[in-house]
Amino acid sequence: MKRCYSLFIFLLLSNVLLAQQATLSERDYALKYKKAVQLYADQMYFEAQNELTPLTNRKYNNSMVPYAHYYHALCSFKQNKFFETRIVLRQLFERFPDWNKIDEGYYLYANAALADNYIDEGMQYINRISGNVMKKDIENMLYYHFSKVTDRNQLKQLNQKFPNNVIIAQLLVDNIQKSKNVSKEDLEISDRLTNRFNLGENPTTTKKTPQRRENKGVVNIAVLLPFRLNDFEAAQSNRANQYIYDMYAGMKLAKNRLESEQINVNLLTFDIDRDASLISSLVEDSQFTQVDLLIGPLYPEANRIANNFAKSNDVVQVHPLSNNRQLIASDKNTFLAAPSFETQSAKALEYMKSQTIGKTVAIYYGNTRKDSTFAYAYRDEALKAGVEVIMIKKFTNAEDIDTRRRPSHIFISGSDVTFGSKVINALDKKKVTSPIIAASSAFDFESSSLNIFNRELSLIQLDYVNRDKDEVKNFRSLYFNEQNIAPSYYSYWGYDMLIFYARMLNAGKNQLRNSLNAIEYTQGYTLDGFDYTNGSNENQIVPIIKYQDGKFIEVMR
Repeated sequence: MKRCYSLFIFLLLSNVLLAQQATLSERDYALKYKKAVQLYADQMYFEAQNELTPLTNRKYNNSMVPYAHYYHALCSFKQNKFFETRIVLRQLFERFPDWNKIDEGYYLYANAALADNYIDEGMQYINRISGNVMKKDIENMLYYHFSKVTDRNQLKQLNQKFPNNVIIAQLLVDNIQKSKNVSKEDLEISDRLTNRFNLGENPTTTKKTPQRRENKGVVNIAVLLPFRLNDFEAAQSNRANQYIYDMYAGMKLAKNRLESEQINVNLLTFDIDRDASLISSLVEDSQFTQVDLLIGPLYPEANRIANNFAKSNDVVQVHPLSNNRQLIASDKNTFLAAPSFETQSAKALEYMKSQTIGKTVAIYYGNTRKDSTFAYAYRDEALKAGVEVIMIKKFTNAEDIDTRRRPSHIFISGSDVTFGSKVINALDKKKVTSPIIAASSAFDFESSSLNIFNRELSLIQLDYVNRDKDEVKNFRSLYFNEQNIAPSYYSYWGYDMLIFYARMLNAGKNQLRNSLNAIEYTQGYTLDGFDYTNGSNENQIVPIIKYQDGKFIEVMR
């Protein structure tokens, strides 16, 4: 009774406060919503609720309102306020019965009801969930709650009440089989349930997997990168794979940061190169199923084995460096940490369009396969955007510059740091002055003449580091104290990447897609952050820079 009265007062005061507030524009609503979800991501649940409460008012009816309800309920759940969680979710179900994420709402409601020991109510909402997409998450949740029941008679009652539930059946069978004093009746029950649900085929599956998934606060991360330890020499500082060690050093600092947020990370490292034999033996080890996240591998054969394992065991996999969209073509739990060539091209075209230039482009690319892949991705995205491609050609010398039609802009794709200067010198020779957008990998920032950059030249630079950011300054100081050297881009990247994915998984794997869809996560990271909104499985943030007033500045991301 006291709880109901307190809730009534809370709702009354909330309504009074809401009535006093002016209606927000859709833009202001979106800004407040993004701020609230960022607070949620930072585990500031009370503060997030304060931002979300006015956004759930009935006067709002835009596409973000159901999400505001959902995150409000999530905040309550994270604070163990299960009754309040259910109240807010009921409002969500009443107002938005056709919301496309309503199954996630039903799941959260069931979780809150079971946590508050309203078993019938929880099971009713589980039955509302359609399809099999959340089947494993539901099994994990049921195991988490019902594994706390150790009294056999209570398990029998649950089995009688929910005779078709395999998790309850498994727990009852486990209870009977582990007991030293078992009646004939109980053994018959065990045999009957084992035969009915085929539990004898793999008796450990339903016990171990859910237990791992509900081990909140601990994230097991396997780093599958080519450390090449057999060739390692501590005194050598110019290793070909030094970027791997830099990235891992950043990850270790991220692990320390996460522990300060009460997120415990088990960072498991494996030296996985082109040879797939080690990854083959790893995935056959039953202990490896405890992993929540795979980072890597980098090479195709090893990745094929790792990806099959990830799919079979509902494990998240992140490709830390690849720009190949094909790697995420058919798996909802596989992600690119960096944007694909297609996304980079689309964002670059969007930027060039904002500069009010015309609708023609000439494309020049270098000698590597990566150069041509990027160039043809740009061509395809240009055609989609209604931009005419008047030239796409591998550049070797000035004779490759076609001056019969002057393009509205030029795209340059190159991996050799001298390539960009060669193309620009050839363009100057042919008196072609069209604006240029290029991959930054085609330029040497250390030794190139500034005259190269003092023109209409924009650069796609995924490894852009804004040294004026407080996060960058703090990280540089921390990294130097730990490593006695300044961090490279890969150090920042390893740090940001681990923090982002560990936070996402710690919040709950079943919430991963909703969390990714919610907002761009750009605050608090050393680099530009992460954007997986609109169902994307690749990071959509593409830094574009220009040289202005004596320094490079970011003009779009």
